[in-house]
Amino acid sequence: MGIGVGRKSLYKAKETPSMVIVPSVPYLIIDGEGNSNEEGYTLATQLLFSLHDLLCNRVGLVETPFLECVWTAQEIENREPWSWSAMIVEPQGMTDSLFTEVRDELAFKQGIPTLDIYRSNIEDGLCVTLLHTGPFSFEGKSFQMMEAYCKEQNLTRRGRSHREIYLDQPRKRRRDDLKTILRLPVREL
Repeated sequence: MGIGVGRKSLYKAKETPSMVIVPSVPYLIIDGEGNSNEEGYTLATQLLFSLHDLLCNRVGLVETPFLECVWTAQEIENREPWSWSAMIVEPQGMTDSLFTEVRDELAFKQGIPTLDIYRSNIEDGLCVTLLHTGPFSFEGKSFQMMEAYCKEQNLTRRGRSHREIYLDQPRKRRRDDLKTILRLPVREL
């Protein structure tokens, strides 16, 4: 996997909650609103993978990145609607000029706008993490386990967002055995 030598531990989690400190990681990102079943999300993630593949070809790397998404409930009461930031760890050796050149090339080749894709380093810091196995619709039980762990450890969530790291491609696996790392940014009480 193309996650970098020092980052492999960030892509491992147990089926019980635990803590992890996530350092600054460079990402290719595109933002949107809605849910993961909507066309805008699907197109955004396809665009990220296309850009990543072109960048890897340009620098001579072979990487298979994980799709990650930070989900934020815009209304706490309903947990809907969602805003999201879909992202992929950028290939090693990235420069601003290479990113701009390849992003523009992708726009020209595919005839689609790519200016919404940007680069950013994100440091999640202290997080509670858990490996969820199963359909996305059953994540609620996993989040309940994580919330209970936070109480036991004297932790509280930072903000309304959570991160999902998709270890499988949903279209290539049965929905009942998908593996997704869930992360809640937290702070000590």
